[in-house]
Amino acid sequence: MSRPTFIDCDRVALKPPDEEDVQFLREGVNHPAVRRYISSFDTPYTESRFREELWPAEHDGDGVSLLVVPTEGEFEGDPVGSVQLLPVVDRDGYANFGVWFHPGAWGRGYALDAGAHLLDYGFSELRLHRVSATVMAPNDASVALCERLGFVHEGTAREAQFADGEFVDVERFGLLEDEWDGPGAVLER
Repeated sequence: MSRPTFIDCDRVALKPPDEEDVQFLREGVNHPAVRRYISSFDTPYTESRFREELWPAEHDGDGVSLLVVPTEGEFEGDPVGSVQLLPVVDRDGYANFGVWFHPGAWGRGYALDAGAHLLDYGFSELRLHRVSATVMAPNDASVALCERLGFVHEGTAREAQFADGEFVDVERFGLLEDEWDGPGAVLER
């Protein structure tokens, strides 16, 4: 079934999830490599738990959660991950940026493309003033993604979360509207 595109990017389309995507989403949040550094995915999700806890977030209107679907290449037409601005706090002009991808799609630049266009949507259409991102320090790929997207490192919360059997630092990033130069500036770097 073809879903409407919410945001067209360079190599991917960002689309709202629908019922046919529940299995992909549940498999993704249950993948050990995905769960490793996302504290909210700390235990596996059964279908009923997924529907109760995560599926409403995909639809409840307090943010944006979109599937990343490549428009070319090996994964053309199939979702490979998800990007979010959740929650969106209108009063403060604030949102938190989140992202996860199926490990088979890692290292292909999909997160950078999708993230740049989602941030642009957040600043231009949602009229956000600030977007934050919180990343467990050992997650080098997510730290690098935040840096490439132009986020500024705002601090480290020492040993703030538990991952892989140990307490790990959490890096906090922020990006302000007047620091955002658009997806072209990010993707051309």
